[in-house]
Amino acid sequence: HPHDAGQVLDDLGIAVRVGHHCAWPLHRRFGIVATVRASFALYNTPAEVDALLAGVHEVRRFFQVGA
Repeated sequence: HPHDAGQVLDDLGIAVRVGHHCAWPLHRRFGIVATVRASFALYNTPAEVDALLAGVHEVRRFFQVGA
């Protein structure tokens, strides 16, 4: 569930948003409960992007997705 993934990322110090993101009709149309959204800005560093990618890998490992 996206909220579980968000919690794992939060535990790693990575801030993301989880939920419908003002797009509930789209989620309903595709049968998606919720999504995880990461946002970037000009001040984000390559190290922060790498941390997000490592966090996503940790989420996959934690929930045994694609193992």
